[in-house]
Amino acid sequence: MVTSHKVGMNELAASMAQRLQPYLEQGVKFHGYLSPGFVLGAIMVDLAKELLGPRNLINAVVETKACLPDAVQLMTPCSYGNGWMQVQDWGKLAITLYDKYELDGIRVYINLEEARKYPVVEQWLMRIGDIDEEKVAEEVMKAGRDILSWQRVKVARHRKMKKAPLVICSSCGETHPATNGDLCLRCSGKGNYYEVAGGPVQE
Repeated sequence: MVTSHKVGMNELAASMAQRLQPYLEQGVKFHGYLSPGFVLGAIMVDLAKELLGPRNLINAVVETKACLPDAVQLMTPCSYGNGWMQVQDWGKLAITLYDKYELDGIRVYINLEEARKYPVVEQWLMRIGDIDEEKVAEEVMKAGRDILSWQRVKVARHRKMKKAPLVICSSCGETHPATNGDLCLRCSGKGNYYEVAGGPVQE
C-alpha cells in the first residue's frame, strides 16, 4: 500500500516566500526567466528538505527534464554534472531527495485535486490553451504547498557507470569512448548536432 500525505493549507506562505526569494532571484539568472516550473520546483525542494531533515549527504531524482532540475541544482549540492542528481524523463512534476547512504527519502509531487482549486495552475499543468507564464508563476507561488503531496520512499541504489577508456577517432582526431569503436558517434553518422560553417580550423 502506498502512503501519501497531503500537505494541507499553507499557513507559512509568507515565511516560505521570504525564504525562497533569494533562490527565485538566482533562478531568473540561472534559468533565464522565472518560469512556473522553476517556482514549483523551488517549493518542492523546500518542502522535501524540511521533511528529510539534516543529512550529511543527499542525492536527488527529478522525474522531468523541464525546469525542476534547475531548482534542485540551485537549492541543493546535487547537480547533473556531479552525478548526485538523476533525471528520469517521465514527464512528471515530481522530485525525490534522499540520504546518499541510507537511501530513505521524500518524494514530493503534484496533488491534482488540490491544484484544481487554482484554475490557472490547472490549465498550465494540463497544457490547456494559451497561458501567461508570469501569471501562472504568481499563482503557483500563491498556492505554495497547498498543491503538493509527499511520500516517504526507499530509493534503489544507483550505480555509477564506469567510464570507458578513450581512443582517438580515426576521422576527426578527437578523443571519444572506446566503446563507440574506431569512429566517434558524429563521424560514424550515429549522432550529429552541427555542421561546420566553414572557415579555418582554430588551433
